[in-house]
Amino acid sequence: MLLLAGSAAALMRAPVLRRSAAPAVAMSRIHATTTLPGPAAAVAPEDEWTQKMDYPAFQKEVAELGDRLEKNQGPEDVAHLRKMCRWSNICGGFGMLTMWSTSPVLRPLSVFALSLWTMSRWTMIAHHTCHGGYNRQDDGSGRFTSKGFALGSTYVRARDWFDWMLPEAWNVEHNNLHHYRLGEAGDPDLVERNLDILRTFPVPTTLKYSVVALLAAVWKWYYYAPNTYKQLKIQEMKKKGEAVSIAEQHAAFTLVELSLGEGKKFGINFLGYFRRVMGPYLLLRFLMLPAPLALINPAFYFAAVSNLFLADVISNIHSFIIIATNHAGDDLYKFKNSVAPKSGSFFMRAVTSGVNFRTANGIDKDGKARNVHGNTADANDFMHGWLNYQIEHHVWPQLSMLSYQKAAPELRAICAKYGVPYVQQNVFKRLKKTADIMVGATSMRKFDESWEYQPDKFLWK
Repeated sequence: MLLLAGSAAALMRAPVLRRSAAPAVAMSRIHATTTLPGPAAAVAPEDEWTQKMDYPAFQKEVAELGDRLEKNQGPEDVAHLRKMCRWSNICGGFGMLTMWSTSPVLRPLSVFALSLWTMSRWTMIAHHTCHGGYNRQDDGSGRFTSKGFALGSTYVRARDWFDWMLPEAWNVEHNNLHHYRLGEAGDPDLVERNLDILRTFPVPTTLKYSVVALLAAVWKWYYYAPNTYKQLKIQEMKKKGEAVSIAEQHAAFTLVELSLGEGKKFGINFLGYFRRVMGPYLLLRFLMLPAPLALINPAFYFAAVSNLFLADVISNIHSFIIIATNHAGDDLYKFKNSVAPKSGSFFMRAVTSGVNFRTANGIDKDGKARNVHGNTADANDFMHGWLNYQIEHHVWPQLSMLSYQKAAPELRAICAKYGVPYVQQNVFKRLKKTADIMVGATSMRKFDESWEYQPDKFLWK
């Protein structure tokens, strides 16, 4: 089972684009008349909307909504960001003050607070800041901007966003590759492809689900940190004119491959990786942070180390539930070809290859609008890591957290107008759908090549 888990984790990818920045990969538009659609595929009732889609009109309305939301961002959005930072810091502060505890009552609270601290720094604060969500509201310090947050030194990384992943590496893998190529072969986070070995491995399905549970507990440090670093090194190789095959770009890179020396082809060695990526977090978070407790009582120190590692496992599981489930399920589409950024097809894919969880806004069962803002709304979204607005985030990755709360009802209405499927469901139901994809019980929906809107097609070099 452990061997299977290692193979599966090696193939797993889990879960930003700056509006003012160009993609990190070269691209060229395909002229519509040079690409002929393939033979038409039979259209199931749930796919009939693809035959009626008005891409130019859809693009216009979605783009106009995004522009309006971005122009209206200001002090209110900054105040909201500070509020979320404050909530995250309260979790961290409480966790650090109590991490020495072995009490059956206090210890779980401490572990949970430490877990929320780690999760929220990544999924909310780092995620939206690294996408440029607050670039226009910069106070001159540059800290909460896409070019300044967590980048440049270990000190800045520890101050802003300290996790297993190197921020520079995550920006390449997520901001560029995942967001520009969502749901297609070039998407590094395409769960169905990344778990192909587990999906087809000849073992009982029950055992496969057990492997998925194991992956959830270790995925960030075992897989995601080394694999995002590989993408950073590949980008550096490409800038030097060095060729990297498609197979090497898509192949998983885990701690197993790293320890076996497989990183040499990308200029990665274990000591260099440990010094730059994994080592600082491991040493500072788990060993140095609780070190003062050893001066009071060695037992407090070892209890704190234990609680910090337990909190990391909980944070891994929490982040897996709200990230890996964003783009997997038999009701979401996968695509063959690439499309131009911010085109009608691009916006359509952001909706139909992503899913929202329960959000703090919308229409209740009586047809009345729910409140968009407030502490109750923010508490719901905080626990989801703000990834419950995944559709809006992929449509407009450059917006703030507050803008996504405002955007969701309006985008949902636009999608209803054009018949574009807008999927929203409880996160635990999405977890089941994602696990079904991972074990091969179900598969993603195929968006047939003949359904594609030819003027939006793009070729990535």
